[in-house]
Amino acid sequence: MATGDHTARELVNETRINVASLLQEPVGSIRSIHLGMDAFLLDDDLFANDLDADVRLIRLRHQVLADGKVRANVALDCVRCLTTFEQRVETTFSEPFLQSHDVRSGADLSDHRERRDDEDADESDEESFVIDEGHEMDLAEALRQNLVLALPMVPSCGDVCPGPPEEHLADKADERGGQFDLLSSLLDDDTDDEESAGSR
Repeated sequence: MATGDHTARELVNETRINVASLLQEPVGSIRSIHLGMDAFLLDDDLFANDLDADVRLIRLRHQVLADGKVRANVALDCVRCLTTFEQRVETTFSEPFLQSHDVRSGADLSDHRERRDDEDADESDEESFVIDEGHEMDLAEALRQNLVLALPMVPSCGDVCPGPPEEHLADKADERGGQFDLLSSLLDDDTDDEESAGSR
């Protein structure tokens, strides 16, 4: 039976949480976290604003499962009109955090995991996040990866999009014109050559 305090703990502009007490409780114990951040770096020059997440931390054998939902506003460039707009992004996630050290003895548990029988081994262990030696888990990378995956492949500001800017269309027309000008000059060279040959 699940045990533990189900009152949500508030984290403000912080993604690290100490889970030492949770790791000393029975399998199935739960902690609830509400996390808010004013700004959160997703990638170079890409930020999420007003990030809001509700996360359940579930005690499993030698790991804690972070299961939750995250919402944020991300400033993106519309592929049609090239203006920057705010995209509301919302996604769910479920990420395991492996326990690296025993809470009571401080023993390194990585060797124990390697010795587990094949039937108990989790193939995703190598891709899992880790609870550090101080029994802290950092939700930042899990949130970042899941938000980036939730971003639209083709960002668009929606039905109100005015379309490509006129100067952008003019630039495209100039580019096309420049290509045809090159072909035209080649044709002119051929004509001049024929005229020269005919006058001889």
